[in-house]
Amino acid sequence: MRNSWRTVHGTDENPGDSGYTLMEMVVVVGILGIVLAMVQTTLILTQKTVTGSGQRVDQTSQANVAISSLTKVLRTAVLPSQLSATGLSSGAAAFIQGTKTSVQFYANINNDANITGPSQVSYAVDAAGTLTEKIQPPDAHTVGNYNYTYNCTTCAVTRVLARNVSTTLAMFTYYTKSGATITDATLTAADLAAVDSVDVVVQVKSSATSTIQATTLYERVTLPNADAVAIATSSP
Repeated sequence: MRNSWRTVHGTDENPGDSGYTLMEMVVVVGILGIVLAMVQTTLILTQKTVTGSGQRVDQTSQANVAISSLTKVLRTAVLPSQLSATGLSSGAAAFIQGTKTSVQFYANINNDANITGPSQVSYAVDAAGTLTEKIQPPDAHTVGNYNYTYNCTTCAVTRVLARNVSTTLAMFTYYTKSGATITDATLTAADLAAVDSVDVVVQVKSSATSTIQATTLYERVTLPNADAVAIATSSP
């Protein structure tokens, strides 16, 4: 029987012993490892790209909102005397305070027909890079009373315009009517009265630890109200 099986099959090997060799298995595992490494690398790069795009969109959106809101209100800076503010010095300037990272001024906003009066508006960046807007309307007054005061602590409206704003870059640069730069770190009374235009620079990062390059927006704001002569309208 043994000889006849050899004659028919030509071998002594058992058909059930066929399979993959160790070398073949090593090669297959190596190829799979390379493919998986390539897939993982692609996924990591894709994730980084998506994350980076999201961060750019976020910081660009914050910068646009901040500079748009800030410059729109800044253009309404007004001399209190233009609105018949008898409670203030007749020579009071439109600007109350100014540094490279903060500014405060009188703004003719939310003041149809001069019923309310000028608001005190401030913008400031704190040490954490949070840019905040604060609008303080004048206290309620009687008809024809332009003695504007600002003592109501609950009347102010505050909101955050952007976070992770650069605290080392000068956000505000002030210029006189002749175009000269006001160089004082903190504006003096004479400086405040001389401000005729302001450069606003907002630089925002999506997070303090982000490796994405910051978004920087710039705009020069002229002050048409402060240069004009307004005709005050009495409160009804």
